Amino acid sequence: MKLDNLQLNFLNQLSSEIIILDVGLNVIWLNDSALNKGWVLNNKEKYLVTDQFSDESKSNLSNFLKKAIGNEGSKTKRDFELNFKTSTKRIIDLTVRWSNQFEILILEVSCVDNLNKIIDSTKTFSTQKIAANLARTLAHEVKNPLSGIKGSAQILSKKLNDSFSKKFLKIIIDETERLNHIVTKILTPPSKPSLDFFNIHSALEKVFALADAEKQDNLELIRDYDPSIPEINGDENLFVQAVLNLVKNSQQAIENESNPQIKIKSRVRYSHPVNGSLYSTVCSIEIIDNGEGIPEDMHEQIFFPTVSVKKNGSGLGLSIAQDIIRMHGGGISFKSSKGLTVFSIDIPLRMDNKEIKIA
Repeated sequence: MKLDNLQLNFLNQLSSEIIILDVGLNVIWLNDSALNKGWVLNNKEKYLVTDQFSDESKSNLSNFLKKAIGNEGSKTKRDFELNFKTSTKRIIDLTVRWSNQFEILILEVSCVDNLNKIIDSTKTFSTQKIAANLARTLAHEVKNPLSGIKGSAQILSKKLNDSFSKKFLKIIIDETERLNHIVTKILTPPSKPSLDFFNIHSALEKVFALADAEKQDNLELIRDYDPSIPEINGDENLFVQAVLNLVKNSQQAIENESNPQIKIKSRVRYSHPVNGSLYSTVCSIEIIDNGEGIPEDMHEQIFFPTVSVKKNGSGLGLSIAQDIIRMHGGGISFKSSKGLTVFSIDIPLRMDNKEIKIA
């Protein structure tokens, strides 16, 4: 069987894993999604599709596939359990179709977990959007009273000359100015991006240099990059600011650790949801620290402006980073427990300036 380049390109764009077998259940071809999910292709010799699985999975898979050989139409097995020899396990939906024309079996594998990922991604995106809109509404309502308080205090400071009054009026003016600055930041979106293709690792190196210049003496900063990631379309300066905000967050989180560590990691993810949609290829940037973690009762609020784990934090860093990444068509998510916090920036990769959206 020979597939032309158009067919191969089309199959490689699918989020589903496509495995093509001969009548003896040997692997003939895999699409990119299948390769990245661990399916094996040996171009030098025949390789049984079942060879990478445990005995039980090998038997179940082999029986299911053999029943499909020679029969027209497709057969689907829901919640099919595959146990690999490496002790990893996957729950999949497996659809098999026999082609009389080419005498091949075509397997389509969908990961059951993808649906859960999309649901979680949609929930996170909706929560963050609600948080941002609510915060801006509240900030708008607060701004006018602040101006009135500041103006009244300034008038009083001109009328009252005693040191006691001036001392406390200055506090009122300074504090209203500080609050006004915070409110203005919430109401003002990040500056309009200047879009162009840039090297993601060039941006990450700028973040690394800035973080390294301000780091505490015993902090270990680690870089773990995937050099295969292509250029992304966006505003490099804004992107640097977004990643730097996350790194500064991590630096504050590990201040009291005896062996503090922050890792900046880049990878390509396949069939990954971003803001409720599934994309075939995604650039993922992770900021990983070994700090105390984010208290569980704050997980739902952490992207709300002015919400901060730190007593003296403004709580604007994550909100601003979130706005910037949204401008790039991406999203921010996190997972946190004691000793391990991971913030992930996920941005769909594009081909020919078009986003590759799967669903």
